[in-house]
Amino acid sequence: MSKKKIAREPVKAEEPADVATTPIDRRKRHIDGIKKTVVSSIFGIASGLVCFYALTPDTNNFSYLVLLFAFYIQKPIYAQLGMDVNQFTWKDWFYVAFMTMILWFVSWTLLLN
Repeated sequence: MSKKKIAREPVKAEEPADVATTPIDRRKRHIDGIKKTVVSSIFGIASGLVCFYALTPDTNNFSYLVLLFAFYIQKPIYAQLGMDVNQFTWKDWFYVAFMTMILWFVSWTLLLN
């Protein structure tokens, strides 16, 4: 190996000891991620069903309110499931909102067809 290749190799920084996660923390984060996915999916599908069965063509303007309510009601449910909602980052909330909205849209569209 030439000296040029050795000089170009990036220096790997060691992680501090406090950054390393324990297997219990990784397991809890994984379970919390599954809970986020399941709860947002259920509320997305439920809001699509509500929009299909409860709203008429004249009141379809309220479909966004159903979606917002489905998103808003999830915060206390996550707290009831033992998740620390205050530790959610913007990416977590974006994921929850995106999953809820996509499943609301897909389920409602499939029912309308």
